[in-house]
Amino acid sequence: MDKTQLRDALMAQLWRMYKMDIMLYLREFLVGETALLEYICDKKDAVTPSAISEDMHLSRARTANILRTLREKGYVEMEVDSADRRRMNVTATPAGENCLKGKHAFLEDYFDKYVDVLGEDNISALTSLLKVTADSESRLLAKYGTRGGN
Repeated sequence: MDKTQLRDALMAQLWRMYKMDIMLYLREFLVGETALLEYICDKKDAVTPSAISEDMHLSRARTANILRTLREKGYVEMEVDSADRRRMNVTATPAGENCLKGKHAFLEDYFDKYVDVLGEDNISALTSLLKVTADSESRLLAKYGTRGGN
């Protein structure tokens, strides 16, 4: 296969994967409410909305909207910082932590089924190739100096 065929075949399979149910559930942990809740729960201390925006690469407006929704659901609490009244501190509630635990359990069960269906050898090979792919990001940036640009 030439380079164009290889690229097109890779893109086609990645698009197929992107449309799979398993990716829908995994994607939930990468963007939106669940991703922010995961970020907040991972922090041992309160975190500020601006830190969330910066670390999650989201606009402040998008972060504020997601935090509002999480607060309405009772998954996070926001309190004014006692040392700096201009600052808000965000923490996860027990309900938020329980929600996230349930989502983790569901995802782990779903991935366990994939392990059963694909088998140990295929999962090991796939995991190895995914590691090579993830590790190659730094080489791509070093060689081309940009993410996806020319």
